Amino acid sequence: MSSRRLLLRSLLTLLAGITVIHPTHAQDEAVPWFDNYADALREARRSGKPIFLEFRCEP
Repeated sequence: MSSRRLLLRSLLTLLAGITVIHPTHAQDEAVPWFDNYADALREARRSGKPIFLEFRCEP
């Protein structure tokens, strides 16, 4: 294996490791989440923005 190929493989492995070890976190405080669909729909109409729905099955 050439030294150039080894260097590239090492850099890619390092980059993948950094991504796994230090993931970027969403700024939850910057995004207002609603627990109530009616409130979310009202805010969406007021702001003109779409709604992102997440369905969960919780015990």
